[in-house]
Amino acid sequence: MAIIIFLSFVVFVVGLSFYLGNKTKSASDYFAAGGQIHWAVNGIAFAGDYLSAASFLGICGMIAFYGYDGFLYSIGYLAGWIVALFVVAEPMKRLGKYTFTDALDAKFNSRGIQLAAGISTLVVSVFYVIPQMVGAGALVVPLLHMPHHWGVIMVGAIVITIVATAGMASTTYVQFLKGGLLILFSLIISIAVCVRGFSTTPEGIDDAGNVVAHYTWRTMDASQKPDGSL
Repeated sequence: MAIIIFLSFVVFVVGLSFYLGNKTKSASDYFAAGGQIHWAVNGIAFAGDYLSAASFLGICGMIAFYGYDGFLYSIGYLAGWIVALFVVAEPMKRLGKYTFTDALDAKFNSRGIQLAAGISTLVVSVFYVIPQMVGAGALVVPLLHMPHHWGVIMVGAIVITIVATAGMASTTYVQFLKGGLLILFSLIISIAVCVRGFSTTPEGIDDAGNVVAHYTWRTMDASQKPDGSL
């Protein structure tokens, strides 16, 4: 069942990418989706990009190991989006450019800046893509029962196809789908936890095999200590 769902989703997003690719006729269509994407779709796509594996696994792990210090990384990530929006995206929009390198080139007309921007983009992209591909391959191994390197190759080919066919339009709608699914199922899980409570023991069974409550409620006076003493 999991394989069918996975393959169905892959076929759907690749088909959507080719459909949007047929409508991509200019650089504006490729780099900025022609400016035709609705703000709500863009917002959920941003949420899908933010709620990535790094957020669910990396940040949760850092909070588990480092507590509040780990939590600050998630705040920094969110603050970085705001800085990028107002410091980078808005000036680029006014200049009518699609990439940061194009904006710098239009401002300074320097081949040195172009070279530095190109090298930095490649270096940052490599260090970003490597853990993403390793994680994607690790998820494919138990799902499709294939070697890790084939999982990396398959996921990489799918991502390249999505980006190459329609550019920003296809990537935005794929992130929109992912963000919508994450928000929906996160909401379902949150409601389930609020209704049923949360237990670290499966099915509410303790080590002795007895049925235990998923949660317990206890009230105490504000002046009491956790052990009940004043």
